Amino acid sequence: MEGEQILKFTQTAAVAAQPAAGTVIVHAAYPLWRKHLLVTLARARELQDDGHKVAVTYCDAAAGTCAANYAGNPAACLVCRSRVCQTATQLGLQTIPLSVSPAVDQEQPPLPFSEQRAVLEGVQSGVISTFRTMPETARREPLIRHIKRRYFSNSARLLKSMKTVVSRLNPQRIEVFNGRHGCSKFAVVAARSANIDFTILEVSAKQHPFICPGYLVHDRRKMQERIMQQPADYEAAASWYAANRRPRSNKYAKRHGSEFTPPQTPQGMRKVSIFLSSQDEFASLGKDWVSPFLDYGPIVEKACRENPDMFFVVRFHPNQADMAGDLLTPFKKTADLPNVRIHYADEPVNSYSIMEWSDVVVTFGSTITVEACWAGKSVITLGPSFFDNLQVASTPQTVPEFVKLLREDLTPHCRDNAARYACFRMFDQDQLKYVTHTGKTMVENGFTIRYPWLGQLARTTDDLICNAIKMWAGRRARKRKSA
Repeated sequence: MEGEQILKFTQTAAVAAQPAAGTVIVHAAYPLWRKHLLVTLARARELQDDGHKVAVTYCDAAAGTCAANYAGNPAACLVCRSRVCQTATQLGLQTIPLSVSPAVDQEQPPLPFSEQRAVLEGVQSGVISTFRTMPETARREPLIRHIKRRYFSNSARLLKSMKTVVSRLNPQRIEVFNGRHGCSKFAVVAARSANIDFTILEVSAKQHPFICPGYLVHDRRKMQERIMQQPADYEAAASWYAANRRPRSNKYAKRHGSEFTPPQTPQGMRKVSIFLSSQDEFASLGKDWVSPFLDYGPIVEKACRENPDMFFVVRFHPNQADMAGDLLTPFKKTADLPNVRIHYADEPVNSYSIMEWSDVVVTFGSTITVEACWAGKSVITLGPSFFDNLQVASTPQTVPEFVKLLREDLTPHCRDNAARYACFRMFDQDQLKYVTHTGKTMVENGFTIRYPWLGQLARTTDDLICNAIKMWAGRRARKRKSA
């Protein structure tokens, strides 16, 4: 890339630097996923350049189950191990395998219940995200339960092996990508168990490295603190919000192709839009994201039924179309009300036109919360979100409080923090010298991640298997609901 410095180094140069800043363990989670491995190993090499003694750990499973290999494919495990070891060797980094063999259970004491629960939450998070099922649906499916057991066993043994490495190396901290799924969360659990620091690595919305020292990227309080550090740049925000309405910049905007035809309403009638969110996404984020507004159907019905003098347009989130399970039955009674129109997830109606039509916008935590605030609308958001402390919307804590709020004379919130959120999405990143950017995505700078095509093939194979399981689980859930 023109103007970029391409880094060159040799193995000798890598070992010549004398570590002076302590030991850091960097765990290579998700090696099949290119950007994840890129950020992880680039960060590890940069820490080594800065004087740290760095050890890169990796899963040594031969047929393990994880967020990148739910099928437990031995070929995928071979690609994972080879990618980490050979790319790390190229970067002059020490690697340490973490065993997941049954012998680990014999050699190590049982995990405390609190650590088992934390690992299980990580497993549950991954399963919900991948198979797009709510926990109760996943519990009913024998195949998904089997996958969860294998995934938990693999993650728990990784934790035991990591504890052994930590006791031997006495590191200053552990760094890992994401830290939410069982196969990466175990590294955070190990750090907390040893009372040492941890750092989470991620990728920003603009495809740049993103580093979170001491907190997960799904810690909504810490993330909102980070958002508030941004300037309230209205010019930059205007460009971001405009771009977010275009399909080229927003994948969900591609599903907004049909124009919204407003319903005929008497003059002066309050117009309320209700934007649903993907329940599985929030359910996958753990107990800090548990919402009193999770059961959307009865909540929406209560609001619409108790306010017959208002007109409600309910918009399912386009992403809900891919969820396994029956999402429509809870809204049958609501759909029959004379003051309600529902647009379902598979309808390509323009959500922004619905927002513009509204006097009041109600959300369940989706990005349209800040988009409506920026558009000058009165906004109510229900449940935890990345916006609940930004003062961009009213945030009732109970269903009766929400229904009462609908009848009040609401005024739009100040747009400053909506502008800060846009700037966060546009500009917040952490540069790594071994990562460069093409203008669209990140690429290696001075090294090459090994076996790119094999990694993609392994990922695609697992995706196909997971999609088949998801379709099967969704069909069974709908049959149960019909019965």
